[in-house]
Amino acid sequence: MKKVLCASLIALVVFACNKKEPEAVVNAEQEAARMIVPDCAKEIITDEPVKVGETGIVLPIGTKLCFSTDNLEIRVELPAGYNFWSNKALPIYATYTCNCSASGGACQVFYADGLGFGCLQSTCSGSCTGKFTYKGYSVDKVIFGKTDFFNLPEVQKEIDAIQSTDAYSKHSVYGISFFIVSDEAKFMAAASCDCEDTQACKLKTINLLGRKIYFCEGPCNGCELTV
Repeated sequence: MKKVLCASLIALVVFACNKKEPEAVVNAEQEAARMIVPDCAKEIITDEPVKVGETGIVLPIGTKLCFSTDNLEIRVELPAGYNFWSNKALPIYATYTCNCSASGGACQVFYADGLGFGCLQSTCSGSCTGKFTYKGYSVDKVIFGKTDFFNLPEVQKEIDAIQSTDAYSKHSVYGISFFIVSDEAKFMAAASCDCEDTQACKLKTINLLGRKIYFCEGPCNGCELTV
């Protein structure tokens, strides 16, 4: 059974919340202040992964779905650790809507257990096509954490173009910072993950394109790699 709630969709979280060095294209606190959230006619939390039809997006367990009173959109909030992606890291929410080819306007959306998202063709004399958007951006996929981020082809292309001969050097791609390391002993002697004196922020590494990539990640406010 999916839990029915009566809450507003307000939380905005990014990959690595970072007071000192923001690592997202949108500042969460500013967005929260600006965002006006309509009432939900119904809100549920998914208890299984949900495929979103023609978008190719799969929403993880724990995603919140907020249904508008006019049935013209479903506002989605991802659980912590996940982000939407559209050639940049987006916050954890997006909106699913359907467009009618005949009128150029909206047609109604629906959600059903086991079927997921869809468009009500009966509300349009042409054909209805559904999509996810965030502030005008067409949302391409859902990613989980920085490991998924570094596995994106467009991210790897940017990293591959970076020239560095230093023992270690700091870089940023699509708003996410990291270090390229060639001398691990020298780097590890100076590197640390700071998260307001907690142990939640962890140093992680991946091998990417023949290089060692280091970054910090964790569920805390201010997870930052410093050297």
